[in-house]
Amino acid sequence: MSNRLKVGDKAPSFSASSTQGLVNLKDYEGKWVILLCNPSEFNNWRKNEIISLVKYAKAFKEKNTELITLSMDKKASHLQWFYAGARLGSYAMPFPIVDDRLGEIGKLYGVETSENASTETHLFIIAPDQTLAKSFTVPNFGIPQVGQLINHLTTLQDGYRPQIQGIGNQPPGTNPLCDNVPIVGEYVLGNPNNVDAILLDFVIYAFALINADGTLQVYSERYLRELVNLKLENPNLLVILGIGGWGADGFSDAALTPSSRYAFAREVQRWVNEYTLDGVDIDWEYPGSSAAGIKSRREDKENFTLLLTALRDVLGDEAWISVAGTGEASYINNVQIAEIAPIINYFNLMAYDFTAGETGATAGRHQANLYPSDLSLNNMTSVDNQVQNLMNAGMPSEKILMGLPFYGRYGAINTRTFDELRKNYINKNGYTVRWDNIAKAPYIVDPDDDFAYSYDNLLSIYFKGLYVIENCLGGLFAWQSGMDKANILAQGMSQAIRSPEVLEDLLAKAYYQALEAQGQQT
Repeated sequence: MSNRLKVGDKAPSFSASSTQGLVNLKDYEGKWVILLCNPSEFNNWRKNEIISLVKYAKAFKEKNTELITLSMDKKASHLQWFYAGARLGSYAMPFPIVDDRLGEIGKLYGVETSENASTETHLFIIAPDQTLAKSFTVPNFGIPQVGQLINHLTTLQDGYRPQIQGIGNQPPGTNPLCDNVPIVGEYVLGNPNNVDAILLDFVIYAFALINADGTLQVYSERYLRELVNLKLENPNLLVILGIGGWGADGFSDAALTPSSRYAFAREVQRWVNEYTLDGVDIDWEYPGSSAAGIKSRREDKENFTLLLTALRDVLGDEAWISVAGTGEASYINNVQIAEIAPIINYFNLMAYDFTAGETGATAGRHQANLYPSDLSLNNMTSVDNQVQNLMNAGMPSEKILMGLPFYGRYGAINTRTFDELRKNYINKNGYTVRWDNIAKAPYIVDPDDDFAYSYDNLLSIYFKGLYVIENCLGGLFAWQSGMDKANILAQGMSQAIRSPEVLEDLLAKAYYQALEAQGQQT
Protein backbone atom coordinates (compact mmCIF):
# COMPACT_ATOMS: atom_id res chain seq x y z
CA MET A 1 0.00 0.00 0.00
CA SER A 2 1.05 3.59 -0.58
CA ASN A 3 -0.15 6.58 1.49
CA ARG A 4 -1.22 4.08 4.06
CA LEU A 5 -4.07 5.05 6.35
CA LYS A 6 -3.43 4.78 10.07
CA VAL A 7 -5.70 3.31 12.70
CA GLY A 8 -7.96 6.09 13.96
CA ASP A 9 -7.93 8.03 10.67
CA LYS A 10 -11.28 8.93 9.18
CA ALA A 11 -12.13 6.39 6.49
CA PRO A 12 -12.25 8.12 3.07
CA SER A 13 -15.84 8.53 1.98
CA PHE A 14 -17.01 7.38 -1.45
CA SER A 15 -20.13 6.94 -3.53
CA ALA A 16 -20.22 4.50 -6.46
CA SER A 17 -22.43 2.11 -8.40
CA SER A 18 -22.51 -1.53 -7.40
CA THR A 19 -24.33 -4.80 -7.99
CA GLN A 20 -26.91 -3.51 -5.48
CA GLY A 21 -27.27 0.02 -6.77
CA LEU A 22 -25.58 3.15 -5.44
CA VAL A 23 -23.31 2.57 -2.44
CA ASN A 24 -22.48 5.56 -0.23
CA LEU A 25 -20.14 4.87 2.67
CA LYS A 26 -21.79 7.60 4.77
CA ASP A 27 -25.00 5.56 4.75
CA TYR A 28 -23.21 2.88 6.79
CA GLU A 29 -22.48 5.15 9.76
CA GLY A 30 -23.38 3.35 12.99
CA LYS A 31 -22.39 -0.02 11.56
CA TRP A 32 -19.12 -1.86 11.17
CA VAL A 33 -17.91 -2.12 7.58
CA ILE A 34 -15.37 -4.48 6.06
CA LEU A 35 -14.03 -3.17 2.77
CA LEU A 36 -12.23 -5.79 0.65
CA CYS A 37 -10.11 -4.78 -2.29
CA ASN A 38 -8.04 -6.91 -4.66
CA PRO A 39 -6.21 -4.85 -7.30
CA SER A 40 -5.58 -7.84 -9.55
CA GLU A 41 -8.03 -9.50 -11.93
CA PHE A 42 -11.25 -10.18 -10.11
CA ASN A 43 -11.34 -13.84 -11.13
CA ASN A 44 -8.43 -14.38 -8.74
CA TRP A 45 -11.21 -14.58 -6.21
CA ARG A 46 -12.28 -18.08 -7.07
CA LYS A 47 -15.91 -19.07 -6.93
CA ASN A 48 -15.44 -21.01 -3.68
CA GLU A 49 -13.98 -17.90 -2.05
CA ILE A 50 -17.00 -15.82 -3.00
CA ILE A 51 -19.20 -18.60 -1.68
CA SER A 52 -17.29 -18.52 1.60
CA LEU A 53 -18.15 -14.84 2.05
CA VAL A 54 -21.77 -15.61 1.27
CA LYS A 55 -21.68 -18.49 3.74
CA TYR A 56 -20.57 -16.20 6.56
CA ALA A 57 -22.81 -13.28 5.58
CA LYS A 58 -25.28 -14.06 8.37
CA ALA A 59 -22.47 -14.08 10.95
CA PHE A 60 -21.36 -10.64 9.79
CA LYS A 61 -24.94 -9.34 9.96
CA GLU A 62 -25.25 -10.60 13.53
CA LYS A 63 -22.19 -8.50 14.36
CA ASN A 64 -23.76 -5.35 12.89
CA THR A 65 -21.24 -5.56 10.07
CA GLU A 66 -21.63 -4.93 6.35
CA LEU A 67 -19.33 -6.25 3.63
CA ILE A 68 -18.36 -4.14 0.64
CA THR A 69 -16.05 -5.49 -2.06
CA LEU A 70 -14.32 -3.38 -4.67
CA SER A 71 -13.87 -4.66 -8.20
CA MET A 72 -10.77 -2.93 -9.55
CA ASP A 73 -10.58 -5.28 -12.52
CA LYS A 74 -10.00 -3.36 -15.73
CA LYS A 75 -11.56 -6.19 -17.74
CA ALA A 76 -15.22 -5.22 -17.75
CA SER A 77 -16.33 -8.71 -18.76
CA HIS A 78 -15.40 -10.08 -15.34
CA LEU A 79 -17.39 -7.41 -13.53
CA GLN A 80 -20.33 -7.96 -15.88
CA TRP A 81 -20.18 -11.67 -15.09
CA PHE A 82 -20.71 -10.89 -11.40
CA TYR A 83 -23.39 -8.31 -12.20
CA ALA A 84 -25.22 -10.95 -14.20
CA GLY A 85 -24.80 -13.54 -11.47
CA ALA A 86 -26.22 -11.17 -8.89
CA ARG A 87 -29.20 -10.19 -11.07
CA LEU A 88 -30.04 -13.80 -11.84
CA GLY A 89 -29.61 -14.83 -8.21
CA SER A 90 -27.16 -17.57 -9.09
CA TYR A 91 -24.79 -16.41 -6.35
CA ALA A 92 -27.34 -14.88 -3.96
CA MET A 93 -24.75 -12.32 -2.89
CA PRO A 94 -26.02 -10.36 0.13
CA PHE A 95 -23.27 -7.75 -0.18
CA PRO A 96 -22.49 -5.23 -2.94
CA ILE A 97 -19.60 -5.42 -5.39
CA VAL A 98 -18.62 -1.84 -6.13
CA ASP A 99 -17.41 -0.82 -9.57
CA ASP A 100 -13.95 0.73 -9.15
CA ARG A 101 -12.46 -0.03 -12.54
CA LEU A 102 -10.68 3.34 -12.58
CA GLY A 103 -9.18 2.63 -9.17
CA GLU A 104 -10.32 5.92 -7.67
CA ILE A 105 -11.68 4.41 -4.46
CA GLY A 106 -8.69 2.12 -4.11
CA LYS A 107 -6.36 5.11 -4.35
CA LEU A 108 -8.21 6.79 -1.48
CA TYR A 109 -7.28 3.79 0.63
CA GLY A 110 -3.69 3.60 -0.61
CA VAL A 111 -4.14 0.51 -2.80
CA GLU A 112 -2.00 0.29 -5.93
CA THR A 113 -3.88 -0.30 -9.17
CA SER A 114 -1.04 -0.56 -11.67
CA GLU A 115 -0.28 -3.67 -13.70
CA ASN A 116 2.49 -4.45 -11.21
CA ALA A 117 0.16 -4.16 -8.24
CA SER A 118 0.24 -6.80 -5.55
CA THR A 119 -2.18 -9.69 -5.82
CA GLU A 120 -2.82 -9.58 -2.09
CA THR A 121 -6.28 -8.74 -0.84
CA HIS A 122 -6.44 -5.52 1.18
CA LEU A 123 -8.91 -5.46 4.04
CA PHE A 124 -10.11 -2.37 5.86
CA ILE A 125 -12.25 -2.69 8.99
CA ILE A 126 -14.18 0.54 9.53
CA ALA A 127 -15.73 1.32 12.92
CA PRO A 128 -19.28 2.68 13.42
CA ASP A 129 -17.89 6.22 13.77
CA GLN A 130 -16.34 5.74 10.28
CA THR A 131 -12.76 5.67 11.55
CA LEU A 132 -10.31 3.01 10.46
CA ALA A 133 -10.19 0.33 13.15
CA LYS A 134 -7.77 -2.03 11.40
CA SER A 135 -6.15 -2.63 8.03
CA PHE A 136 -4.09 -5.54 6.81
CA THR A 137 -3.28 -7.53 3.70
CA VAL A 138 -3.84 -11.21 3.04
CA PRO A 139 -2.22 -13.36 0.35
CA ASN A 140 -4.56 -15.82 -1.35
CA PHE A 141 -7.66 -14.77 0.53
CA GLY A 142 -10.04 -17.70 0.77
CA ILE A 143 -12.29 -19.86 2.88
CA PRO A 144 -9.98 -20.30 5.92
CA GLN A 145 -9.43 -16.56 6.17
CA VAL A 146 -13.09 -15.60 6.46
CA GLY A 147 -13.40 -17.21 9.88
CA GLN A 148 -10.17 -15.52 10.92
CA LEU A 149 -11.56 -12.20 9.71
CA ILE A 150 -14.53 -12.68 12.04
CA ASN A 151 -12.11 -13.29 14.91
CA HIS A 152 -10.33 -10.01 14.11
CA LEU A 153 -13.69 -8.26 14.05
CA THR A 154 -14.74 -9.75 17.38
CA THR A 155 -11.53 -8.59 19.07
CA LEU A 156 -12.01 -5.06 17.72
CA GLN A 157 -15.66 -4.88 18.71
CA ASP A 158 -14.95 -6.14 22.22
CA GLY A 159 -12.49 -3.30 22.81
CA TYR A 160 -14.18 -0.60 20.72
CA ARG A 161 -14.63 2.88 22.12
CA PRO A 162 -15.75 5.58 19.66
CA GLN A 163 -13.44 8.54 19.17
CA ILE A 164 -14.41 11.67 21.07
CA GLN A 165 -14.51 14.85 19.04
CA GLY A 166 -11.87 17.32 20.10
CA ILE A 167 -9.32 14.69 21.09
CA GLY A 168 -7.08 14.30 18.10
CA ASN A 169 -3.45 13.79 17.16
CA GLN A 170 -3.12 10.91 19.62
CA PRO A 171 0.16 9.03 19.21
CA PRO A 172 -0.11 5.50 17.78
CA GLY A 173 -1.05 2.95 20.39
CA THR A 174 -2.93 5.41 22.58
CA ASN A 175 -6.56 5.37 23.59
CA PRO A 176 -8.28 8.78 23.22
CA LEU A 177 -10.20 8.04 26.43
CA CYS A 178 -6.96 7.64 28.41
CA ASP A 179 -4.94 10.47 29.91
CA ASN A 180 -1.59 8.75 29.43
CA VAL A 181 0.68 7.60 26.62
CA PRO A 182 1.83 4.01 27.34
CA ILE A 183 5.55 3.24 27.44
CA VAL A 184 7.78 0.19 26.97
CA GLY A 185 10.98 -0.90 28.68
CA GLU A 186 13.23 -3.74 29.76
CA TYR A 187 15.10 -4.90 32.79
CA VAL A 188 18.74 -5.43 31.82
CA LEU A 189 20.66 -8.10 33.71
CA GLY A 190 24.32 -8.31 32.76
CA ASN A 191 25.83 -7.12 29.49
CA PRO A 192 23.56 -4.61 27.70
CA ASN A 193 25.18 -5.07 24.30
CA ASN A 194 22.00 -6.39 22.65
CA VAL A 195 19.66 -3.68 23.98
CA ASP A 196 18.04 -1.69 21.17
CA ALA A 197 17.47 1.75 22.67
CA ILE A 198 15.29 2.87 19.77
CA LEU A 199 12.64 0.29 20.69
CA LEU A 200 12.37 1.42 24.30
CA ASP A 201 11.34 4.30 26.53
CA PHE A 202 13.23 3.08 29.60
CA VAL A 203 15.72 0.48 30.81
CA ILE A 204 16.24 -0.71 34.38
CA TYR A 205 19.65 -1.92 35.53
CA ALA A 206 19.26 -5.22 37.44
CA PHE A 207 20.37 -4.94 40.19
CA ALA A 208 22.10 -2.89 42.84
CA LEU A 209 22.23 -4.61 46.24
CA ILE A 210 22.10 -3.12 49.74
CA ASN A 211 25.22 -3.70 51.83
CA ALA A 212 25.09 -4.28 55.58
CA ASP A 213 26.17 -0.66 56.16
CA GLY A 214 23.35 0.66 53.96
CA THR A 215 25.50 1.53 50.94
CA LEU A 216 24.79 0.18 47.47
CA GLN A 217 26.89 -2.00 45.20
CA VAL A 218 26.44 -3.28 41.66
CA TYR A 219 27.85 -6.30 39.87
CA SER A 220 29.34 -4.20 37.09
CA GLU A 221 29.69 -0.43 37.05
CA ARG A 222 30.86 -0.75 33.44
CA TYR A 223 27.53 -2.27 32.40
CA LEU A 224 25.69 0.51 34.22
CA ARG A 225 27.71 3.14 32.34
CA GLU A 226 27.05 1.34 29.06
CA LEU A 227 23.34 1.52 29.77
CA VAL A 228 23.63 5.26 30.33
CA ASN A 229 25.56 5.56 27.05
CA LEU A 230 22.48 4.24 25.22
CA LYS A 231 21.16 7.79 25.55
CA LEU A 232 23.50 8.61 22.67
CA GLU A 233 21.30 6.41 20.49
CA ASN A 234 18.02 7.55 22.05
CA PRO A 235 18.27 10.84 23.97
CA ASN A 236 14.77 10.29 25.38
CA LEU A 237 15.66 6.94 26.93
CA LEU A 238 15.27 6.84 30.71
CA VAL A 239 17.91 4.83 32.58
CA ILE A 240 16.80 3.57 35.98
CA LEU A 241 18.77 1.95 38.80
CA GLY A 242 17.01 -1.20 39.97
CA ILE A 243 17.65 -2.14 43.59
CA GLY A 244 16.89 -5.56 45.05
CA GLY A 245 15.52 -8.57 43.23
CA TRP A 246 14.61 -12.04 44.45
CA GLY A 247 16.52 -12.92 47.63
CA ALA A 248 18.02 -9.43 48.01
CA ASP A 249 18.15 -8.43 51.68
CA GLY A 250 18.51 -5.08 53.41
CA PHE A 251 15.18 -3.39 52.72
CA SER A 252 13.59 -4.06 56.10
CA ASP A 253 16.58 -2.52 57.88
CA ALA A 254 16.76 0.43 55.47
CA ALA A 255 13.07 1.18 56.02
CA LEU A 256 13.11 0.75 59.80
CA THR A 257 13.69 4.29 61.16
CA PRO A 258 13.59 7.87 59.88
CA SER A 259 17.38 7.96 60.06
CA SER A 260 17.83 4.72 58.08
CA ARG A 261 15.23 5.74 55.50
CA TYR A 262 16.87 9.08 54.72
CA ALA A 263 20.35 7.54 54.74
CA PHE A 264 19.12 5.08 52.10
CA ALA A 265 17.50 7.86 50.07
CA ARG A 266 20.71 9.93 50.10
CA GLU A 267 22.72 6.87 48.99
CA VAL A 268 20.34 6.38 46.08
CA GLN A 269 20.66 10.08 45.23
CA ARG A 270 24.46 9.74 45.19
CA TRP A 271 24.25 6.96 42.60
CA VAL A 272 21.68 8.82 40.53
CA ASN A 273 23.89 11.90 40.42
CA GLU A 274 27.18 10.08 39.84
CA TYR A 275 25.89 8.02 36.91
CA THR A 276 23.44 10.60 35.52
CA LEU A 277 20.47 8.31 36.05
CA ASP A 278 16.80 9.19 35.83
CA GLY A 279 15.57 7.46 38.95
CA VAL A 280 15.20 4.25 40.90
CA ASP A 281 13.18 1.04 40.85
CA ILE A 282 12.61 -0.63 44.23
CA ASP A 283 12.32 -4.39 43.84
CA TRP A 284 11.66 -5.54 47.42
CA GLU A 285 10.59 -9.19 47.23
CA TYR A 286 8.64 -8.90 49.48
CA PRO A 287 7.64 -6.57 52.34
CA GLY A 288 6.52 -8.57 55.36
CA SER A 289 7.77 -11.84 53.88
CA SER A 290 10.83 -13.97 54.59
CA ALA A 291 10.04 -16.39 51.76
CA ALA A 292 13.37 -15.77 50.03
CA GLY A 293 15.33 -15.96 53.27
CA ILE A 294 15.43 -12.20 53.77
CA LYS A 295 14.79 -10.32 56.99
CA SER A 296 11.23 -9.10 57.49
CA ARG A 297 9.21 -7.33 60.17
CA ARG A 298 5.54 -6.76 60.87
CA GLU A 299 6.23 -3.03 60.46
CA ASP A 300 7.40 -3.50 56.85
CA LYS A 301 3.99 -2.58 55.46
CA GLU A 302 3.96 0.93 56.90
CA ASN A 303 7.73 1.35 56.68
CA PHE A 304 7.73 0.64 52.94
CA THR A 305 5.46 3.64 52.40
CA LEU A 306 7.71 5.78 54.58
CA LEU A 307 10.81 4.61 52.68
CA LEU A 308 9.25 5.66 49.37
CA THR A 309 8.22 8.97 50.91
CA ALA A 310 11.83 9.63 51.92
CA LEU A 311 13.03 8.74 48.42
CA ARG A 312 10.59 11.18 46.83
CA ASP A 313 11.57 13.88 49.31
CA VAL A 314 15.28 13.50 48.54
CA LEU A 315 15.14 12.76 44.79
CA GLY A 316 12.50 15.38 44.02
CA ASP A 317 9.34 15.41 41.94
CA GLU A 318 11.09 14.98 38.58
CA ALA A 319 12.80 11.68 39.40
CA TRP A 320 11.42 8.31 38.34
CA ILE A 321 10.44 6.11 41.28
CA SER A 322 8.89 2.72 40.55
CA VAL A 323 8.11 -0.36 42.58
CA ALA A 324 8.19 -3.95 41.33
CA GLY A 325 5.59 -6.26 42.82
CA THR A 326 2.64 -8.54 42.13
CA GLY A 327 -1.12 -8.28 42.18
CA GLU A 328 -1.58 -11.31 44.39
CA ALA A 329 -3.51 -10.97 47.64
CA SER A 330 -0.44 -11.93 49.68
CA TYR A 331 1.43 -8.92 48.27
CA ILE A 332 -1.44 -6.44 48.43
CA ASN A 333 -2.13 -7.36 52.05
CA ASN A 334 1.44 -6.39 52.98
CA VAL A 335 1.75 -3.15 51.00
CA GLN A 336 -0.24 0.07 51.36
CA ILE A 337 -1.15 0.25 47.68
CA ALA A 338 -3.38 3.33 47.90
CA GLU A 339 -0.79 5.18 50.00
CA ILE A 340 2.21 4.49 47.74
CA ALA A 341 0.30 5.27 44.53
CA PRO A 342 0.70 9.09 44.75
CA ILE A 343 4.40 8.72 45.55
CA ILE A 344 5.53 6.50 42.68
CA ASN A 345 5.52 6.95 38.91
CA TYR A 346 4.87 3.32 38.08
CA PHE A 347 4.07 -0.03 39.62
CA ASN A 348 5.94 -2.72 37.67
CA LEU A 349 3.54 -5.65 37.81
CA MET A 350 5.52 -8.88 37.61
CA ALA A 351 2.75 -10.57 35.65
CA TYR A 352 4.55 -13.89 35.27
CA ASP A 353 5.94 -16.80 37.29
CA PHE A 354 2.41 -17.84 38.28
CA THR A 355 3.68 -21.44 38.48
CA ALA A 356 7.11 -20.73 39.96
CA GLY A 357 6.26 -22.66 43.12
CA GLU A 358 4.48 -25.56 41.44
CA THR A 359 5.58 -29.18 41.05
CA GLY A 360 3.73 -32.24 39.85
CA ALA A 361 0.66 -31.84 37.64
CA THR A 362 0.21 -28.13 38.35
CA ALA A 363 3.70 -27.36 37.00
CA GLY A 364 2.24 -27.79 33.54
CA ARG A 365 0.11 -24.65 33.59
CA HIS A 366 0.37 -21.15 32.15
CA GLN A 367 2.83 -18.84 33.88
CA ALA A 368 1.67 -15.53 32.36
CA ASN A 369 -1.83 -16.03 30.91
CA LEU A 370 -3.84 -12.90 30.22
CA TYR A 371 -7.12 -14.58 31.19
CA PRO A 372 -8.05 -17.76 33.11
CA SER A 373 -8.63 -21.01 31.22
CA ASP A 374 -8.52 -24.76 31.80
CA LEU A 375 -4.72 -24.51 31.57
CA SER A 376 -4.31 -21.74 34.14
CA LEU A 377 -3.28 -22.57 37.69
CA ASN A 378 -6.83 -21.81 38.84
CA ASN A 379 -9.72 -19.62 37.79
CA MET A 380 -8.33 -16.65 39.73
CA THR A 381 -4.79 -16.76 38.32
CA SER A 382 -4.32 -14.41 35.38
CA VAL A 383 -2.73 -11.12 34.42
CA ASP A 384 -6.16 -9.53 34.20
CA ASN A 385 -7.01 -10.66 37.72
CA GLN A 386 -3.82 -9.16 39.14
CA VAL A 387 -4.40 -5.87 37.32
CA GLN A 388 -7.93 -5.68 38.71
CA ASN A 389 -6.67 -6.51 42.22
CA LEU A 390 -4.20 -3.64 42.09
CA MET A 391 -6.75 -1.18 40.77
CA ASN A 392 -9.28 -2.22 43.42
CA ALA A 393 -6.60 -1.67 46.05
CA GLY A 394 -6.06 1.90 44.86
CA MET A 395 -3.38 1.81 42.15
CA PRO A 396 -4.43 3.93 39.13
CA SER A 397 -4.43 2.00 35.87
CA GLU A 398 -2.07 4.46 34.17
CA LYS A 399 0.61 3.67 36.75
CA ILE A 400 0.55 -0.09 36.15
CA LEU A 401 3.23 -1.45 33.82
CA MET A 402 2.49 -5.03 32.73
CA GLY A 403 5.49 -7.34 32.83
CA LEU A 404 6.30 -9.90 30.14
CA PRO A 405 8.51 -12.97 30.60
CA PHE A 406 11.19 -13.34 27.94
CA TYR A 407 11.57 -16.99 28.97
CA GLY A 408 9.62 -20.20 29.25
CA ARG A 409 8.72 -21.97 32.47
CA TYR A 410 7.65 -25.43 33.58
CA GLY A 411 6.65 -24.96 37.21
CA ALA A 412 9.43 -24.68 39.75
CA ILE A 413 11.49 -27.24 37.89
CA ASN A 414 12.63 -25.78 34.61
CA THR A 415 13.08 -22.46 32.81
CA ARG A 416 14.47 -21.66 29.36
CA THR A 417 15.30 -18.31 27.81
CA PHE A 418 13.36 -17.32 24.72
CA ASP A 419 16.58 -17.78 22.75
CA GLU A 420 16.81 -21.38 24.01
CA LEU A 421 13.16 -21.99 23.17
CA ARG A 422 13.70 -20.70 19.63
CA LYS A 423 16.77 -22.86 19.15
CA ASN A 424 15.49 -26.15 20.51
CA TYR A 425 11.80 -26.17 21.39
CA ILE A 426 9.57 -23.95 19.25
CA ASN A 427 8.34 -26.45 16.65
CA LYS A 428 11.69 -28.26 16.79
CA ASN A 429 12.93 -31.66 17.96
CA GLY A 430 9.42 -33.03 18.24
CA TYR A 431 8.15 -30.12 20.37
CA THR A 432 5.06 -28.26 19.15
CA VAL A 433 3.60 -24.83 19.90
CA ARG A 434 -0.05 -24.71 20.94
CA TRP A 435 -2.31 -21.70 21.42
CA ASP A 436 -4.87 -21.28 24.21
CA ASN A 437 -7.30 -18.77 22.73
CA ILE A 438 -9.23 -18.32 25.97
CA ALA A 439 -6.11 -17.50 28.00
CA LYS A 440 -4.50 -15.69 25.04
CA ALA A 441 -1.37 -17.67 25.81
CA PRO A 442 0.96 -20.00 23.89
CA TYR A 443 2.54 -23.12 25.31
CA ILE A 444 4.82 -25.90 24.10
CA VAL A 445 4.11 -29.62 24.29
CA ASP A 446 6.74 -32.35 24.10
CA PRO A 447 6.80 -35.29 21.64
CA ASP A 448 4.39 -37.16 23.96
CA ASP A 449 1.96 -34.22 23.81
CA ASP A 450 2.62 -33.32 27.45
CA PHE A 451 2.90 -29.71 28.63
CA ALA A 452 6.55 -28.63 28.39
CA TYR A 453 6.82 -24.82 28.65
CA SER A 454 4.64 -21.77 29.16
CA TYR A 455 6.00 -18.63 27.51
CA ASP A 456 5.06 -15.43 25.66
CA ASN A 457 5.32 -15.03 21.89
CA LEU A 458 4.46 -12.23 19.48
CA LEU A 459 0.80 -13.19 19.40
CA SER A 460 0.34 -13.14 23.18
CA ILE A 461 2.32 -9.90 23.38
CA TYR A 462 -0.01 -8.41 20.76
CA PHE A 463 -3.04 -9.22 22.91
CA LYS A 464 -1.33 -7.89 26.02
CA GLY A 465 -0.56 -4.67 24.18
CA LEU A 466 -4.22 -4.35 23.21
CA TYR A 467 -5.15 -4.90 26.84
CA VAL A 468 -2.77 -2.15 27.95
CA ILE A 469 -4.19 0.32 25.42
CA GLU A 470 -7.84 -0.56 25.98
CA ASN A 471 -7.56 -0.49 29.78
CA CYS A 472 -5.43 2.67 30.01
CA LEU A 473 -2.47 0.90 31.62
CA GLY A 474 0.93 2.54 31.83
CA GLY A 475 2.67 0.22 29.37
CA LEU A 476 4.73 -2.95 29.06
CA PHE A 477 8.09 -4.08 30.36
CA ALA A 478 10.09 -7.29 30.01
CA TRP A 479 12.22 -9.46 32.22
CA GLN A 480 14.84 -9.47 30.78
CA SER A 481 16.76 -8.27 27.71
CA GLY A 482 19.51 -10.92 27.74
CA MET A 483 16.98 -13.70 27.17
CA ASP A 484 15.98 -12.26 23.77
CA LYS A 485 19.30 -11.33 22.21
CA ALA A 486 17.86 -10.97 18.70
CA ASN A 487 15.24 -8.54 20.07
CA ILE A 488 12.40 -10.48 18.47
CA LEU A 489 10.12 -10.13 21.47
CA ALA A 490 11.47 -6.66 22.29
CA GLN A 491 10.48 -5.41 18.85
CA GLY A 492 7.08 -7.06 19.18
CA MET A 493 6.59 -5.44 22.59
CA SER A 494 7.45 -2.04 21.13
CA GLN A 495 5.11 -2.53 18.18
CA ALA A 496 2.30 -3.78 20.44
CA ILE A 497 2.25 -0.35 22.08
CA ARG A 498 3.57 2.05 19.45
CA SER A 499 2.15 0.53 16.25
CA PRO A 500 -0.17 -2.41 17.01
CA GLU A 501 -1.55 -2.40 13.47
CA VAL A 502 1.95 -3.17 12.13
CA LEU A 503 2.34 -6.11 14.50
CA GLU A 504 -1.09 -7.39 13.55
CA ASP A 505 -0.17 -7.22 9.86
CA LEU A 506 2.97 -9.27 10.52
CA LEU A 507 1.05 -11.83 12.55
CA ALA A 508 -1.71 -12.08 9.96
CA LYS A 509 0.76 -12.64 7.15
CA ALA A 510 2.61 -15.28 9.15
CA TYR A 511 -0.69 -17.01 9.93
CA TYR A 512 -1.83 -17.06 6.32
CA GLN A 513 1.58 -18.18 5.09
CA ALA A 514 1.50 -21.03 7.61
CA LEU A 515 -1.95 -22.02 6.39
CA GLU A 516 -0.77 -21.92 2.79
CA ALA A 517 2.29 -24.02 3.63
CA GLN A 518 0.10 -26.48 5.50
CA GLY A 519 -2.18 -26.72 2.49
CA GLN A 520 0.76 -27.39 0.18
CA GLN A 521 1.90 -30.24 2.43
CA THR A 522 -1.47 -31.99 2.43
